[in-house]
Amino acid sequence: KAFDTLKQTKEYSYIYNHANKWHSDCALVFYHCDATKRVGFTASKKVGNAIKRNLAKRRLRAIFLEIQDSLREGVYVFVAKEKMNHQSYETLKKGIVWSMKKLDCLRE
Repeated sequence: KAFDTLKQTKEYSYIYNHANKWHSDCALVFYHCDATKRVGFTASKKVGNAIKRNLAKRRLRAIFLEIQDSLREGVYVFVAKEKMNHQSYETLKKGIVWSMKKLDCLRE
């Protein structure tokens, strides 16, 4: 089963306050161990205008779709950082995978 999307502000707030987090160069990753499979992507105005924010979220979503089969169940939130759109896709992916290892949410 694929991951559902987080939609409400209160869902994001709960994850921000209760989940484990890890900073990479390009993104902040939150992981909360849960029986559900949900994911959310955000980018603040620091990332840039709407076009740049949407690009950042699309890139995060693409990376997540590539690695989702190797992830444990739970809730994931990816927050794009300012540097996000200045790095190559491979660099971004390495940073995200490293974050997942550090958060211990990769399946063995």
